[in-house]
Amino acid sequence: MEALLDRLSPGQIVAVISILAGAIVGLAMIVAITKYQMQLLADDTSLKREKQQADLTLRGKLIERREASGDKASVEELLALGIGDSEPDNLDAQLAKRFGLLGTAAHEIEQTLARAMATDPPRKKMILEVMDELLAYEAAPEAILAAVRPLCSAKPKEKTPEPCV
Repeated sequence: MEALLDRLSPGQIVAVISILAGAIVGLAMIVAITKYQMQLLADDTSLKREKQQADLTLRGKLIERREASGDKASVEELLALGIGDSEPDNLDAQLAKRFGLLGTAAHEIEQTLARAMATDPPRKKMILEVMDELLAYEAAPEAILAAVRPLCSAKPKEKTPEPCV
């Protein structure tokens, strides 16, 4: 080691030390960032698991209450649970994003999107879930629109001209 140091000039020794220090700092940053990302992923997974458990508990209680009263809970009611968290505007924005992913004629998208936006929040949530699943399976845009149209039970709201004052 001394023979190597004797052959290097003071400037070269500084350069070698700088390179080694830079490599150590770089490795430390990589480890820290990886650790942070893993912790973030673990926290996100934990939150999703807690939300899913709460959702399952809520649905179970709804079924128990309905069975106690002699009624059956509809599938729409079970799917619509937890929709109160989302704002209607947020649901409309999510619908617009999903419809924007479809590569088909604009007028077809516009008509179906208008009908979907005119529905109530639980129905919008169901439409979003159906579209997400169909998009995940890479279904054809026409098939997605055909699947969504029956879920849009409400007619689009007619725009009434406001009087000019």
